[in-house]
Amino acid sequence: MKNTAHGLFSVLILLMAYPSSAQSNCPLLDQYMAPFNLPVDSWSVNIAGPAPGDVEQRLVGPEECQIVSEKKISNAYGTPYRQVTIAISGSVFGYAPVNSLVLPPLGTGAQGEGQEHFFSDHALIWQARGIMGPFIPGVASYQYTPSTPASVEILIPENTDDWNGSMWVLVHGGGRYPPLRMHPRKPRQFNRYDETSESAGALIDQGYAVIWTRRDAATSVGTSIDIPTTAILDNDMEVGGPGKPGMALNENLGLMRDYTVISRNYVEMQLGRRPEAIFFRGHSAGGAMGRSFQIVKGMNTDHEGNKLFDGFYLDDSAGGRGSTAYFWEAEVIDEIGSFRLNPTDTDTLNIDDDQTRFMSPVIEVIHELYSGGRTATVPRVFERVPATYTHYKRENARINIEKGLGDMWKSYEIAGVSHSDASAEAFDYPELAKEMVDIGGVANALSQALADWVLKGRKPPETRVAAADVWEIDPKTGPAIHLPYTACPRGVFRTYMNRPDGTSVGSSPALFVPYLTVVRPQINEDQPRPPGFQEEWLEPLNRKGYLVDMTGSGHRMTRPTIQQIWHVRYKEGKKTGILAPYEILTRDRYIQCVTDVVNDLYTDELLTPEARDWYIEQAHRDDIGVK
Repeated sequence: MKNTAHGLFSVLILLMAYPSSAQSNCPLLDQYMAPFNLPVDSWSVNIAGPAPGDVEQRLVGPEECQIVSEKKISNAYGTPYRQVTIAISGSVFGYAPVNSLVLPPLGTGAQGEGQEHFFSDHALIWQARGIMGPFIPGVASYQYTPSTPASVEILIPENTDDWNGSMWVLVHGGGRYPPLRMHPRKPRQFNRYDETSESAGALIDQGYAVIWTRRDAATSVGTSIDIPTTAILDNDMEVGGPGKPGMALNENLGLMRDYTVISRNYVEMQLGRRPEAIFFRGHSAGGAMGRSFQIVKGMNTDHEGNKLFDGFYLDDSAGGRGSTAYFWEAEVIDEIGSFRLNPTDTDTLNIDDDQTRFMSPVIEVIHELYSGGRTATVPRVFERVPATYTHYKRENARINIEKGLGDMWKSYEIAGVSHSDASAEAFDYPELAKEMVDIGGVANALSQALADWVLKGRKPPETRVAAADVWEIDPKTGPAIHLPYTACPRGVFRTYMNRPDGTSVGSSPALFVPYLTVVRPQINEDQPRPPGFQEEWLEPLNRKGYLVDMTGSGHRMTRPTIQQIWHVRYKEGKKTGILAPYEILTRDRYIQCVTDVVNDLYTDELLTPEARDWYIEQAHRDDIGVK
């Protein structure tokens, strides 16, 4: 086991071992020694891996960063902005799982079953997948090329007076280098599809500096690009490369730290002052990365040991990773600092003052319909719930409150939406997107709530999830957020449906499946068809051939009408979208339902005023079968 002395002396010795030419050719950030000492009283080996001194320190960071494009754009108000793309090439420290084990029952405990293409600088991500290691330290190199555009796209006002003083760092989900996209927007109104590229358009409309980050976050092995990230490990093994599992930087916090500091320094250089606050906003794998910044003690820091992110907006984090409970212990297994994880009955994640001083306020959004479950049953954490993403995230909300984080970490579940909202289909299938759930009105209200929380000390709305055990331990919490789509329903929303052109969608978008607006013969599929009966009146099948059961009968039957469902909702004790016996659905009744729902959400500060007005106006036009 290496046992290099800690402190300034050892760092100076190591720095002297490198020629000056090895220093970063990036004026916005010098290279640095990694792993560096986290500014905490005790190093969390179980979650962060071995401490410096137990692993060889080495020079990493950006080797080159240069502006490769710049263009002028405007926000919705006509305020001139600059869109500057900074290409970044460099290296990061981390660990690679090699010939790793997977905890039963997900694996057999035999070598080679673990997912081996993530290169991470902490252990938190692997525990959620049941991957036990071994994990071998090393350095991964990434490079900006046209096919691997590792970069940040910086959106800043041309004039300093148009900047509100804060900055958002946007972190995409799994995938390789998705581009920045923004839908057209108009000022002072609700703009659908604001969720595109993590609300980049909506944020510049509010005067923020916005950073779109691009990284190799591949979630599966593939050879679709020429130069996947490679890593040289401390045992002289090379992993990654074309045609091999690439070492994706899906969850490497050091990379995002570098991206953020480079961007912060550029913003300061261009606008004359450092951002008053830096907000992190991540979707899916990006959301999981945000959780890791919070949970891995001391990781939410810049290179000088100061807090980096002042607030986190986590949008449907991947699989609910990672939990604020951790039932693993790390075991160092060789002289270079490789380690493996072993399950334990003891929660090794202690939320103490040393932990919380580097934590920041969190707003976490849960998408109710994203219930797929390719994820691990973590020892002792998720034994109480089925292995679905939605259940995991509700359980996380409960654990946060149980661990005393309820005043720092607020969760908001939105019904009727899967992993992506209507913005996912808006570019290629605009007609389809019109009938999908759009959560932009809630997201914009919550992002403003986070900013007010951090900058003004104003508390956000209380947690809202569909989990009775959460309500029991914190009576202030409320039920999931229901927008008019689900509170005054005209249909249901389902994943794995076929689009009208025959193409299929997976688990991410939830497509609208309408109820009937006119009563049709109510038959079971096995019954003879009455004269003139049309097959599209039957409940549909999804693209996997499974029934979309709109009646709850377990049989394929004629779709119910909106009025029938509203009567059923009344019998079930629902509070909105209901009709008592013998009442009929009228336009006024429908408009009143929508109005009451959005007014309540607006009063609770969960919806913007522009979205509230849009929903009420739209209620006059929605197809409900009556004038």
